[in-house]
Amino acid sequence: MQKNLFPFIFKKGQAIIVILMIALILGILIGAVMNFQTGQIHLLSKSAKDYLALCAAEAGMNCVLAEMKGNPQFVTHGNPYIPQSDWSSPAKHRPYLVGEVEGLELDHPSKGTYTGRTVMKTTRIVGEFKVRLRLEKAKNSLETKTIDESHRYFFLEAVGRVNDSYRKITAILEKHSPAAYLLYDGQVLDLGGFGPYRLTPGKLRQGRLYGQEMLKISKRGLFDSGIDLLDMEKVSTPGHLSVDYDAYIRFRNGKDGRLKHKTDSSNFEQFEMFPESSSKPNLGRFVLDGAHGSKSEKFPALNSGYYKDATDPHPTILSPSCGYKGFRQSKWRNPAKPLEVVYDLDFGWEYKDKEEKVLLYSQVPLRMWGCPPNKSTTIFCEKDVYIAGDFNANPKNPQNYDMGYQEYSDTPENGTDKNGVMVLSQGRIWFDYSHPILFLRNEMHTLLDYEIAMRLGGKDINPVALVPLVYPPRFNTDSDPRLPLTALSFKVISNLFALPKEPPAIIPVTLAGIMMHPSLKELREYFSPSKKPEEYKQRFCIKSFKERQKIIAKIGSVCYMTGFLTKGERDWVIRSVLDCAQREELEGEPDPALGPWNVADSLFKLSVTHPKLGFRFPEMTVNALLIDSGELNARWETSVGTQKVLNEIGNIQSLEARCFPFIGKDSRMILRHMGGMIHLRTRPAEPFLDGKLRNDFFVVRRLVWDSTFVSGGGPYFPRYMPSAFSVVNWQDFTSSAAEFKSF
Repeated sequence: MQKNLFPFIFKKGQAIIVILMIALILGILIGAVMNFQTGQIHLLSKSAKDYLALCAAEAGMNCVLAEMKGNPQFVTHGNPYIPQSDWSSPAKHRPYLVGEVEGLELDHPSKGTYTGRTVMKTTRIVGEFKVRLRLEKAKNSLETKTIDESHRYFFLEAVGRVNDSYRKITAILEKHSPAAYLLYDGQVLDLGGFGPYRLTPGKLRQGRLYGQEMLKISKRGLFDSGIDLLDMEKVSTPGHLSVDYDAYIRFRNGKDGRLKHKTDSSNFEQFEMFPESSSKPNLGRFVLDGAHGSKSEKFPALNSGYYKDATDPHPTILSPSCGYKGFRQSKWRNPAKPLEVVYDLDFGWEYKDKEEKVLLYSQVPLRMWGCPPNKSTTIFCEKDVYIAGDFNANPKNPQNYDMGYQEYSDTPENGTDKNGVMVLSQGRIWFDYSHPILFLRNEMHTLLDYEIAMRLGGKDINPVALVPLVYPPRFNTDSDPRLPLTALSFKVISNLFALPKEPPAIIPVTLAGIMMHPSLKELREYFSPSKKPEEYKQRFCIKSFKERQKIIAKIGSVCYMTGFLTKGERDWVIRSVLDCAQREELEGEPDPALGPWNVADSLFKLSVTHPKLGFRFPEMTVNALLIDSGELNARWETSVGTQKVLNEIGNIQSLEARCFPFIGKDSRMILRHMGGMIHLRTRPAEPFLDGKLRNDFFVVRRLVWDSTFVSGGGPYFPRYMPSAFSVVNWQDFTSSAAEFKSF
């Protein structure tokens, strides 16, 4: 028998079993791998769909943010003034601002939830989204005066769907209002431009200071005393804070200190943030830059359609042929843009506070002054706006300053001193002090009363005797306690009153005879025109012979008939003089001999030498929130220099502006603006400002924050205030079909 040479070879049938077992094991391994791959693909597919669902929700959220950018009142539920705790009140929508583009489809429902779809170009995958937004309930802080927390925070929910995947976003949005700022600049805010303050530092009081790219605490020249910052709520920039001198600052909680160069943004570790409290942890900081936590608060560009299509109230369109009261083509031109036609908007000098809320929409450049007669007025202009005189200031209420002419003794109040006015421009807003009749009218009133009394009193009259008659004590509480001028104290009145009043002696005493009476010679000369500077600088010249006759006739006839001249009769005369002066200055041929060009020095001297009497310091008063769009295009320097130019025009000789220099080098005038100055810097601005449009050596600027524009919905709160929104909190979650359906 042959011997088995290969003992390891299996017996018959065993090999087949081994092969089958190996095949089984390999099959199990292959199945496991395939099952793993299938699960992985499923997981990847689910993750991708979740991601796309989240993208759809984000797309919807960004659409809503874009709507809010153009329409700050946009909500899907409730309204922007009353907080909502649920989604039970769908809001009616105005015309939408966001339109469809490739890959984005929007439903634009008439009210309620914002809905739409995203469509992928290559895969054609459709993602649906629904978004809802409401004002969130929040308590108002007693510490912050510039922010209305109860109308500041909005709650947003967005849900996205791709096939069977659902994702949800919740976010808290924070509203930024221009009402919070005393000064805001979308590029560079340089406080040095508001100087120089020669003897004592200027003052900026309350509100917030913000510069998008840089905030600079500087001076205008070596002889500038700088600015004190008082009761500030915040000083911030997401860019660079530059401090050129030790500036005093006091915050809203009473803490104070100094902003210094060695603790500004150029010294990161030494940067002084001025914590709100000494307790730890302390999250509040009064001073911030970009490297220390300041966030961007940049406002979007003004949307003209938002104002033109407004419904509550509807806008009154100011166009060349609109016929609106006080609106007419002006003879005045900007010397840098002589071909641009400007339109005057004269609100008149009578203060009223009508209940009606008003929106004016101008398609042409505006030059305006006077008293807007409504409690709430919003003025939107597609072009430049020139504030050419006292604006929104009750002329009957005196401007009572402290003894240093730093601040009013009483804060102006809505309803008595001013109304709520907001001015918005897609160009620049200018302070135009080229025509003194428009901003020194109130001051001229007292001066004319004084000059008339002096010429009726004769050479022997003592100016001190005029105190109770023409300029009562500055701090008198009576509205107008002026006494009449009588024949007992005033020689000219006595002479006129002594003329015969019964025939036949009365026959020579005609009206013409009274006007030419020798006793009235000085008064006639005071209003008579002259070409000699030494004469017209001492007078208040009126060109119109007819107007002069009317004025002299009124004074002469009243004195002749009654023997006294009451404050009411004098006011009629003074109003006639000022109305005539305004017509001649604005509409007649430019003439430096006219009265308004020659009173500023006298006003300054009398107010300074008689501080306790009723002479008013020369002042241009503007009470309004001012928001313009022009980019920074002016002469400027980074150092402590004099070459800093603001949007101002005046005190120059200009054929186009029909103006002359009106104040001497030793006199001063206050330019007082109560309300914020907001430069958005979102549109190109022409021309370049090189400083030749103004000679501002005499201007002392006073800037004061106004709380009128903080509380929404009040009777003096202007409608359609622009806003910016930022996301302060964001979360995303897995959602469900039921939740998506419930939106």
